[in-house]
Amino acid sequence: MSSMIRAHRGAVMLFAVAALAAGGARSQDTYGTLSSAHFEVKFQRPIPQEDARKVMDFLQSEYKSLSADLGVELKSRIEVRIYESVGKYLSETGLKRPWRAAYYQRGMLHLQPVSALVTRKIFEKAISYELALAFLDEAAQKGCPRWLVEAFAVYYCGETAGMTAPVGARMTSFSDLNQDVQEYPNPPQRDDVHYILGSTMTFLVQKYGERKAFRVYKEFDGVTTVDKVFKKVFDEDYASIEKAWAQYIASRTASFK
Repeated sequence: MSSMIRAHRGAVMLFAVAALAAGGARSQDTYGTLSSAHFEVKFQRPIPQEDARKVMDFLQSEYKSLSADLGVELKSRIEVRIYESVGKYLSETGLKRPWRAAYYQRGMLHLQPVSALVTRKIFEKAISYELALAFLDEAAQKGCPRWLVEAFAVYYCGETAGMTAPVGARMTSFSDLNQDVQEYPNPPQRDDVHYILGSTMTFLVQKYGERKAFRVYKEFDGVTTVDKVFKKVFDEDYASIEKAWAQYIASRTASFK
């Protein structure tokens, strides 16, 4: 091989490497970042920084509210990612449908474009719901049942306001609710499940007051069972609470007849 050919190939390879490096640099610049003590908001270009600031300001406000209500602080900062399109959001989260406009998982909060949330009039509710799940993540890992975690999230974000009561919903045990939470991940059945979840927290708040209803989450320690936690916080047997709850749900839902 002549020295001229070797030199030409070497030049081509150097050009390719330089091009890849430049491309890598550009890909690293596709996200802007806003940081605070509790959040790191990364927004995919061309999302305007004003949208990211809107998210950051709302998160900071909700953090104070949730911390005061639950009496807990998050142990680590949450990374928030705002995507440029709904398609990119679905691709990154692995979700199949766009109904869930925000998605918290393993310390990261994913968001559809702010414009999409605003257009659907769910900006506050979607973010509040997911941030509530983030605050209760530790309780969930320590034995708090899923239905109780989601009941607070639905109640807190105010999602059930304006919802129509499901027809023929009859619950006899909290395990029934837990099963529905797992079986119906998407609307329209999910809307009915959320109505029951919101009603469940409303029941606890009305019967025992917010202080006890919200305090229950701090009592899960990975050892104490749910029935013992309820007995400690509400000073009533789990079975009695469950029976009263079932009657309450029946009174708030329409009959098939």
